[in-house]
Order: sequence, then structure tokens, then C-alpha cells
Amino acid sequence: MKKAASQNEFRTLDKSLRIQKIIDTAAALFHKQGYRSTSLDDVSRELGITKAAIYHYVSSKEKLLSIIYIQALENIFRNTYKIAGKDLPPDITLKLIIQNHIKGIIIQSISMFSVFFTEENQLPQKEFNKIRDEKKKYTQIVERIIEEGISQGLFRKADPRLQANAIIGMCNWVYKWYKPGKSHYTPDQIADHFVGLLQTGYLKSTKDDVPNQPKITGVKKRKTGSKKESYQRLRNQCTDLIELIDKMEKSD
Repeated sequence: MKKAASQNEFRTLDKSLRIQKIIDTAAALFHKQGYRSTSLDDVSRELGITKAAIYHYVSSKEKLLSIIYIQALENIFRNTYKIAGKDLPPDITLKLIIQNHIKGIIIQSISMFSVFFTEENQLPQKEFNKIRDEKKKYTQIVERIIEEGISQGLFRKADPRLQANAIIGMCNWVYKWYKPGKSHYTPDQIADHFVGLLQTGYLKSTKDDVPNQPKITGVKKRKTGSKKESYQRLRNQCTDLIELIDKMEKSD
């Protein structure tokens, strides 16, 4: 009865939605069970339709995997090109790229990207090479943003490629531990924390050592030298003050 209801529900969908339903179900099962351990029978049972119905839309399990990778790449580049193409300072651009990577790419399609990062070796060599090249393109986008930030004096000097790989790797790894509906943190909290960590690092700043320290504005900091120089400066000031007092007493 349940299977019949699922079949009827599936048939009421538009063709494009039926195909997407198959893809999403396969991605969820590949994520949960692994690609090798999942068959098209598993996908058909999960959907409540026959295996023959699946063959009407996709020719094989391998084809399903290829489609998942194509859609994952579309998700990666859809907003990335828009953000990178805006006339924004590099620091703002990189911040938006990081936020989009975490929220709009990884968390939004957690099952798809779990498959994307773990099942590459199951692809035919030609498609494997294409996926690798597309990943490089994304890294190069981030790399160029970092290079611009360094040249404009907004980012500290570092190897742009190494920096890009570090940032992308940090964002990608969210798929390993984020559990939709079970996480203690919202996607916004995760994205904001990652941006803050990447912008300021993890070392405690001096201003954090003194709690509730009032912020003093409008006062220029005097350059401080060594302890010996400070002592000499204080001694000279005292000598000047003594001489001034002597002059005032003599004038009286």
C-alpha cells in the first residue's frame, strides 16, 4: 500500500522533478551506505518505485554518480562566479566566498558533497580528470582573490596557493561533522566563526587580556623604547623640573 502510494506520488511529479528525486535519493543512500554498497534496487525501494522505472530516467548506477558530480560542480560555481565578478575589495570578496562555501555549497547539499569528496575513485578516468580540473579552477579563483588582497596590503604576505588550499580544506571538512537538524550551531554561526577565525587567527590578542578595558580614542600612542631609555627620559624630566623650581625660588 505504501509502495503504491509512493509510486502514485512519484508519477504526479514533472519529469525533471522525478529525475531530481532519483538523484537526491541516490546521493542520500551513497552518503549513508557508500557507493559500492548501494544498488539501484536500494534506490528503487527507498523511492517506492520499480527498478524498471529508474532505468526509464537513468541508464546505470555509474550514470547516477556522474550526474551527482555534475550537479555538485554546478552548485560550487553558481554563486562563486557571481561573488568573484562583483567590484568588491578582496577582503569582502573572500568573506563572501567562505560564507557561500559553508552555507550555500556544503551545508545546503551535505549528502551530495559527502559523495563528491569520497567517491571520486569510482568515476571513469576521463570524468575523474575533469572533476580534478574543475576543483583546480575553484582553488585558482580563491588564490587570485588572496593575491589581490596581498598586493593591496589587506592580507598578510603568504603563499597564495597554500593559503587558498588551507581555507578551502577547512570549509570542505564541515561535511564530516555537520549533522542537519542535530548540530548545536546554525549555518550562520558556523560561517561567521570560520570567517572570524581566518581573519584574526586563534591567538589571544593583548586587548583581550584586560576585561572591560575602556577604549580610549583621540590620544596618540607615544612610542616606547627600552627600559633604560624610559628611565633616562624620566630622569631628564625630573632634572628640568628641579631647575625650574630653583629659578622660581631665586626670582622671589
